[in-house]
Parts: sequence; structure tokens; C-alpha cells
Amino acid sequence: MFKKGEIILGLTLFVLFVAFLQTNYCYHFYYMEQIQLFLFNAQWAEDVLLQPGGVSLWLSRFMVQFFVVPWAGSIIISILLYGVWWSTKKGISGSSKSMQTSLLSLFPVVSLYPVIIDPNYFLQGIIAYLFFILFFVGYRSFSDSWGRHLAGLFMGSVLYLIAGPVSILFAVCVLLWEFVTKGIRWYISLVLLAVVLLLALASLHFSVVGEFRFAFLSDAYADPQIDGSKGYLAWIVFPFCILASHYYNNRIPKTANRKRKYSTLLIPILLLAGLFAGCYSRYGLTGTIQEKQLDYYAYTKQWNKLLAVELKDPMSERKMNLVNYALAQQGKLGDAMFAYNQQGVKSLVSTWDNSIATAMPMSDIYYGIGDVASAQKFAFEGCVSSVNGGSSRLLKRLVETNLIMGAYRVAEKYIALLEQTLFYKEWASGYRQLLFNDEAVEKHPVLGSRRKGLDGIAGKAVSAHLLQELEMLAVNNPKNQTAFQYLAAFYLVNKDLSRFKLLLEKYYATDVWPQLAVTQQQALPFIAPDDRKYWIQHGMSSETEHQYTLFERELVAQDGSSAIQKRLGEKYGDTYWYYLLFK
Repeated sequence: MFKKGEIILGLTLFVLFVAFLQTNYCYHFYYMEQIQLFLFNAQWAEDVLLQPGGVSLWLSRFMVQFFVVPWAGSIIISILLYGVWWSTKKGISGSSKSMQTSLLSLFPVVSLYPVIIDPNYFLQGIIAYLFFILFFVGYRSFSDSWGRHLAGLFMGSVLYLIAGPVSILFAVCVLLWEFVTKGIRWYISLVLLAVVLLLALASLHFSVVGEFRFAFLSDAYADPQIDGSKGYLAWIVFPFCILASHYYNNRIPKTANRKRKYSTLLIPILLLAGLFAGCYSRYGLTGTIQEKQLDYYAYTKQWNKLLAVELKDPMSERKMNLVNYALAQQGKLGDAMFAYNQQGVKSLVSTWDNSIATAMPMSDIYYGIGDVASAQKFAFEGCVSSVNGGSSRLLKRLVETNLIMGAYRVAEKYIALLEQTLFYKEWASGYRQLLFNDEAVEKHPVLGSRRKGLDGIAGKAVSAHLLQELEMLAVNNPKNQTAFQYLAAFYLVNKDLSRFKLLLEKYYATDVWPQLAVTQQQALPFIAPDDRKYWIQHGMSSETEHQYTLFERELVAQDGSSAIQKRLGEKYGDTYWYYLLFK
């Protein structure tokens, strides 16, 4: 039976785990759900299960699908971490209830921190690690030496099949435990190590596993394109815990004085604090976490929340892409874009890097603009780049874009996949009603608007040069002002005022460009210097004209001053004038 103290300690740890993860990494867990796909499909399950570690992989994807629910990611991972702590306590101490054992049992939990918060690592690694510890606890429960060794051989083989190369860690820890506890014929455990190594070699030889590191190391639980060394920490820590627990339980006298007892508590506390501090300072991922927060708000169309986020360094391209996208969706791109740290055209659209992390926001941005072909391209590329079976988010985009294009057979294929998911089957069933029904698609408030922009008086706005395509989208469907906002913004951030002038004289005061936004007005003094009549004729307000007069006076007055950029930045840092002259 559990003692009251154990229950209180366990509940306290669980609450701390949940609070820490939810406070710092909730958006990371939403992101993890979006980059994987779990299907309730017998053939899909068979393909996953019939590989080394297949059970842990299937469980991983099954659990991660629930991360779409608020708090679910933090709670599920906290349950796993609690399981790691509890089973480690049983595995390294047996019946010992000492505080030292409870502290030592936290070392594997903390050592898993770097892989928990890295999107390149799969939840499979934590599940496999928990399987290993539970099997180790089961191994220790056998009192008979021969029975324990035989059970170990069976457990090691099964563990390799259901959890992968973590079985090698199991064999090493069994050998270590038998050695330090002076188990009878401890060296027989070498047979277990040989068996799991042979299983790994066999999987490599018969091409069940592609590379040495996926057959023998924790790299098996990470994106195959990265170095999986972050996972090694947890593998190193558990043998350390076995040794430290053996030392505390057998080398320190039970009658040790108070000072000695306190020292035995202080050392693991300091080591644990140092391990956590080192992991947090090195792997905190604060920059990418904020990027995931912005991406989540953009994906869920919470534009006000996105723009309310206080941006932190490093200022990545994707962060600015999402900020500008939110501004455009609220019709504010032309008014407020230079209130942010624009860094040229890459602030509007990132460089494609063949990753799903870039594919998802790029597909959203192009879809928001109305560039259906590019949105479809990046959704498809993202699915291809996925190492987690696909992406429900990108499959939804493929459904939408193929419906817009009229490629109903292709859309039906993606709808059928989404209907095999838990959280997206209703969405997919709703879109199934639009198949082979042009009238229904054209009446749809979102799909119909985007289809309208594809073909019109400007021609087919598909597969053209981006700027040309943006212009065609705006002309075909003037109600979609997002495309034209981006077109004007591209010329402004690129400081291409000659083409901006041509655009202005071609479309100003038409349905395509009925009026100029604030930053667009601010470009006029540099298009037609000293021609105030031209400014007024092309949409400059009296307020903007007055502000420019003040800016010009201060610029002339401080000519040659070394502090001119700083002084003007304090007053005019959010204007196009400042961006044009100083950035």
C-alpha cells in the first residue's frame, strides 16, 4: 500500500510537472500534434507496429493526437514523467523509501527535458524509456537467480520488438545491477546483452532498420535527419542512479549522525539543480517557443492575440511572416507594418527550407493571400517532409485547395484520410458535401472567394511569378485586398519605388486600390519629391503631409549629427521614411 507521504509527494510532483510544462510549452504541444498524423486504420496500424519499437511508436502517435485539446499535452507528458519517476524509484531501490531514492529518481525525469521540448524528438522516446524502466522493475522482482536470467532474456527480446534499441540500455542496466549487488553468476547477464545486440544487428542486416544509430542508439526516437545526441543524456543517467542508489543503501550506515545524513541529501539536491539549470539554459528554446505561439494564433485566427505578443529575440523570418500575415488579415498591413522590425522581402515570405516547420505557416500565408497554387505546393511539400506519417493540418489545406481548383478526386482522397482521424473526421465529412459540386464551392464564403481570384479579366493567376500573380489575384477579385496589400508591401520593403509608382498610377482610385494606406502615402514624397500636388492627387492625407513636413525639418536640422538615426527613430521609427533612409 502507498503511504500518505508517498501519495502527497507524488501528487505534488505531478502538479509541478503539469504547471511547468503548461506555463512554458503549451504551444509546443499544439505544434507537435500538427506535425504528425494518427489514423484509425488497420493497415496503417500494421505498418507501424511491425517494426522494432512499433508499439511505442503507435502509442506515441495515439497520445499526441490528443495534444490538440488544451492542457492535454502537458497532462499526458506529466503522466509519463510521473511514471518514469515512480518506476525509477522502484527500479533502483526495491523496498527502500529513503528521501535520497526519491531525489535520485528525479534525475531521469530531468534528463528527459531536452527531448520533451524539441520537436525533432518523438514522444516515442519517452514511452520507450518508460517501458525500459518498467521491464527493469519486473526483472528485479524475480528472487530466483535462474528464473531472473531467463526472464531477462525474454524481456530483452520483447522490449526490442515493442520499444526498439532502448532494450540495449535495459541489458546494460541489468548487467550493472547484477554486478553491483553481487548477484549469483552475474556474468550470465552478458548473454542478455549479446541477445539484444544480435537483434539489433539482425534488424540492420535485413534492412528493417536503415542505419546503425537507429538500431542501437536513442537516435531511433528522433527525426532521422538530425543528430539525436540529446537523447543520450537519459540513457547515461539511469546507470548513474543505480550506482548512486547502491551507494546510499549499502555504504552509508543507518546510524550515521545528523550531519552525515544531511550531506547525503544535499549532494543529490545540488546535482539535480545543476542538471536542471544546465538543461534549461541550453535547451530552453525560448525563441522557437514564441514562434510556435505566433503560429498557433495564426492557425486558429486569433489575430488580436498574435499582435499582442511582445516579440523577443531572435527575430526569425517566420516570426515576421506571421506578424505581417496577422496585420494583413486585419487590413492593417499597409498602416502598421513599419511599426515592426521589417528586414526586406523575407519578412513577408520566408525562404523555403524543405521543412514542415516552414511549410505550415507558408501554406497558411499563401492561402490567406489567395495564391492557391503555392498554398497547395507547400502543403504537399510539408506532408512529404513529415517523418511522423503526415500532418492533419496540411491535409486540410490539400482538401481546400483541391476543392478550389476543382480537382475533386484528389480532394476526396485527402478527405477519406481525415475521416479516419478522431478530431478531424467531422470537418472532413462537412467538406465531403462540396465534392463534385461547383455551385456549392462557389457559394462557400472562403473557397468561393479564392476560386474567383484564380480566373478573371487578368487571366489565370496560377504558377506565375509571385508579384505578377499577386497583381492578377487582386484584379480578378478586388474584394480580396490581402493580395494587393502584399503586392504593395513587397515593393515598399524592397525599396523598389519605381515599380511602386507604376503600380500607383495604374490602379490608384480603382476598385483594386481605392485608397492608400498610411505607409503607402509615406512613400509619395520619395516618388515625386517637392511635388505636393502629385501627393494630394494620389491619396496623401493632410495629416501625413504635415507629419512629413516635421520629419523633413528635423532631418535637415540634424544633418551631419552622429545621433540623427537614434533621435529620428524615437519619433519616426514606425514610418516608411525612417525605414527607407536608415534600414
